[in-house]
Amino acid sequence: MKKRLFIMLVMVWLSLPAVEIMKLSDVKAGMEGEGKTIFKGTKIETFRFKVLGILEKFAPGKNLIIAELMAPELNEGGIIAGMSGSPLYIDGKIIGAVSYGFSFSKKPIAGVTPIEDMLRISDLNNPSVTIDISNIKVDFNKENVRRIKDLVQSELIRKMDFSPAQFLTPIKLISQARGLKPEAISLLTPVFSPYQNLQITGSLARKPVGGEMFSVSSGDAVAIPLIRGDFEYSASGTVTHVEGNKIYIFGHPFFNLGRVDFPLHRAEVISVIPSYESSSKLAATRNMIGAVQQDRFSAVQGELGKTPYMIPMRIFLKNRSKSINLEMVNHNLLTPSLAYVSLMNIFLSEYQEYGLSSLAVEGKIFIENEDNVVVSDLFAGPAAFEDFSNLVLAINFFLMNNKEKNIKIQKIDFEVNGMESIKKADLENVLVEKNAFLAGEPMNVGLSFKNEKGDRFEEKITLKTPNLKPGSFFYLMAGDAAAMVDFDSKAIKTGFFPDKMSALIRAINNLRKNNRVYLKLYVQSQGIFIRGYEYPYLPFSLNNVLAFNSQSGDQANMSVSTIGEYQLEVPAVVSGKKIFQFKIKERKDES
Repeated sequence: MKKRLFIMLVMVWLSLPAVEIMKLSDVKAGMEGEGKTIFKGTKIETFRFKVLGILEKFAPGKNLIIAELMAPELNEGGIIAGMSGSPLYIDGKIIGAVSYGFSFSKKPIAGVTPIEDMLRISDLNNPSVTIDISNIKVDFNKENVRRIKDLVQSELIRKMDFSPAQFLTPIKLISQARGLKPEAISLLTPVFSPYQNLQITGSLARKPVGGEMFSVSSGDAVAIPLIRGDFEYSASGTVTHVEGNKIYIFGHPFFNLGRVDFPLHRAEVISVIPSYESSSKLAATRNMIGAVQQDRFSAVQGELGKTPYMIPMRIFLKNRSKSINLEMVNHNLLTPSLAYVSLMNIFLSEYQEYGLSSLAVEGKIFIENEDNVVVSDLFAGPAAFEDFSNLVLAINFFLMNNKEKNIKIQKIDFEVNGMESIKKADLENVLVEKNAFLAGEPMNVGLSFKNEKGDRFEEKITLKTPNLKPGSFFYLMAGDAAAMVDFDSKAIKTGFFPDKMSALIRAINNLRKNNRVYLKLYVQSQGIFIRGYEYPYLPFSLNNVLAFNSQSGDQANMSVSTIGEYQLEVPAVVSGKKIFQFKIKERKDES
């Protein structure tokens, strides 16, 4: 069925007549013409305009046509959000797209991107945005996750800061949300519209797709969904020009991300909403017609009939026996944030009213030709929803911005079990039967906890005493994930970042978990950390050889050496830390 519909679409654009263009040099003040846009439904309507002049070099190497638009729909509120891309014609020749507006203008005066600039973007081949993440530690404490979120947002803001003058602003695109909670939409606002280029509207239901929705021409409404499936989030504007299977829209950037691969859908305009602040179209996303390929300063360009790659995400809510299925655009900056927002929307929609305060999570991120990333953990407390969503954001960010190669995330699949109680426990005490052991002797360790209700429970584990010389001292540290990460970061000071994908996945899969008590046996003896691996308790001569052959940033001396490490899973998010000193005794001292 889908294939037949795309064949219909291809036949339509092959039959469209070619449209002549008018060069910018031929556009003069005082010229009048006709524009196209949709004010309601799918019917393209016309409006009049008059050229006021040319704003030269409004951006480096860019000129802008200034025109006054004339239509009854524009009299009450000026230029309408959603008109980005509306084509203008003089004597049947296209001159460009309505794309910019003037702040606090009393008249519908628009900046028009010349069609010549828009057509040039299809020849650009420079790659999309890349980010250097080698200065970020591969750990997921709250401070580091906040840093990652800030980095994503600041990079998007930097890319989207394309308004060349304070008095000129890109005409807003219309953001459609279906099935998104208001709280989730508020999370999108600072991330995806820091310069207010999106006008957020309410959610609209789908309706059956008619055959006319697979034709597309200048003046039609189109949308770019970032999330689609059981709920959706997309932004819409207007088609400027169709040339063969290439389609040019908006007349200004979407995110200004360069080469991209986003879905392109038809849209339907429900109504125009006049406003003193910002008039807008109320639109709904409809069927897919192709894929967006370029997101540049002068326009967004797509290819009709092309299918983009989307990342599937499935969240199964175990205690509700409900599965939520989504698709997200595949992009190293957008995907991490979209996954975060999608998860928050699911939890706010499905769990918030039940007062669930803990999440047990099991799941995987599947990567083509690589090991799976495995997530298995427990999150508890008022920030449980956000803590898990942040973790997924950070993992996706590291994966999609790794230093070695571009990856293909095949799917994201999680099973989540929500619980009403706050599953937390404090490590109150660690009990060891004696303070001196024979080398290799079993150590019976008892751990005492107090849970969120004040009830106490105990766990036991047996460790193996390290094979050290008699008279040696060693230490036992028992602690939560954060305490262990802090201990390791102080003991191992290195700028190493796993540049190989396999090493990065191993580091992520080895992340400390919230519902574990970690037990580390170590000695105060120098070792070496080399490219992600710890080489503890080395002989002095070998330590010197390795240190001599070190590569900058790849290794570091350690102030302590780990002899053994264990972990014990408990039914709660653990907090607490204890450290004890022990001695290796002589055999003859045994009694």
